[in-house]
Amino acid sequence: MRIVLHMLAGVWLTWRMTRREADFEERSRIRRAWYDRALWIAGVRFRIHGEPPRRPSLVVSNHVSWLDIPLIGAALDPCFLSKAEIARWPVIGWLARQHDTRFIERGAHQASAHVEAMQAGLDEGRHFVVFPEGTTSRGEFVRRFHPRLFAAVTGTRHPVQPVALAYERAPDGAVPVSYSGGDRLIPNVWRLLCRRETRVDLHFLAPLEVADQDRRSLADGSREAIVRVLGLPLEPPAGRESDRSPA
Repeated sequence: MRIVLHMLAGVWLTWRMTRREADFEERSRIRRAWYDRALWIAGVRFRIHGEPPRRPSLVVSNHVSWLDIPLIGAALDPCFLSKAEIARWPVIGWLARQHDTRFIERGAHQASAHVEAMQAGLDEGRHFVVFPEGTTSRGEFVRRFHPRLFAAVTGTRHPVQPVALAYERAPDGAVPVSYSGGDRLIPNVWRLLCRRETRVDLHFLAPLEVADQDRRSLADGSREAIVRVLGLPLEPPAGRESDRSPA
């Protein structure tokens, strides 16, 4: 019930900010406070390690759950790049659209348009978050990063900021609150809410300067830094690299 009420509060705050044409500082403060309160209600306790970026950065992270978005949102208030399906989710999709999320249609060959949108956001002074794996996993490994999204910063002054999301894991290495494989959103949320507490560490790693680095080098370098902090194998298990998931 508290989660539902908090979602409704988010809808009301968003509508109110839109009507009043609130400035960026006010919108940012309200968004971060909303993310933080939502995580607290859900029993998610997180710690931040390292220094969040001050310069507009392309923020890249491993992708385990829909929780990745509010966690990074509470720390940075960035723009997000997301799959088009999320835009059609009830309430959440509307909120995402109102708060500067850019959506990607799979197979629609829109990569160049989205790279341009990301570049515009960075040039306006916003952080931009992408999950270069393209999908989620159970947390036992990190898929290879797709390099095409790194084109948004090649040849610019904007750094790449790797972020390692370290969720508490089960004995088999999987993350109990991951959203992957055949999971559905409502049962997954319910599983999270039934837990007494979920702990996550956000590691802001050393930024990668983009001068003289191509997209592949940036993708591989940021992934390797994240994998190293998480203590996971560099090579994904055979046959798991191509697994798809709903997020």
